[in-house]
Amino acid sequence: MSNYEAGRRLEYRVRNMFQKQGFVVIRAAQSKPIDLVCIKNGKPVLIECKAGRSYMGKERREEILALSRQAGAPIILAKRRKRRVELLNLADGRALDPENLGGVLTA
Repeated sequence: MSNYEAGRRLEYRVRNMFQKQGFVVIRAAQSKPIDLVCIKNGKPVLIECKAGRSYMGKERREEILALSRQAGAPIILAKRRKRRVELLNLADGRALDPENLGGVLTA
């Protein structure tokens, strides 16, 4: 499976996780500037997905952190690890509970 296919599958999986918890999810075409925008109760959350051998360099990390600040929205990094989805708050590196995604809005 190509990196593109692995990334797309992860995006759909993360989208479904957020939708099940009441978020409206918008998937950005060609991952620009961000993979997913999730909205609940008028509050946005930005999601960047990395699967397979994908890598986020320092420049890309700074770019999406700046976008997060500009939008006033948290940025979450979703990674696939051994068939599981790992969610991290990119600003502080804290792991997030996939079963309680509403907590992202209060952090």
